[in-house]
Amino acid sequence: MQLKESLFGEGKRFYSLERIMAHLPETSETVIAMQLLVMNLEKRLRLLLFNFFKVQFWMFKRLFGKLEPAI
Repeated sequence: MQLKESLFGEGKRFYSLERIMAHLPETSETVIAMQLLVMNLEKRLRLLLFNFFKVQFWMFKRLFGKLEPAI
């Protein structure tokens, strides 16, 4: 229950769920479901990009080792 409430709080703060203006209950449910889908997709994209850049940095570090400053 608390996790669900925290997700709605995050949705209200960062994804503007408090501005849903749909009048019909079915429309409101659809808009909320789509917003939750977008929240999940953004989280997965953030993790994917983090892991991608982590691997890229690891490969760069392994290829070039410790770089000496140019004087």
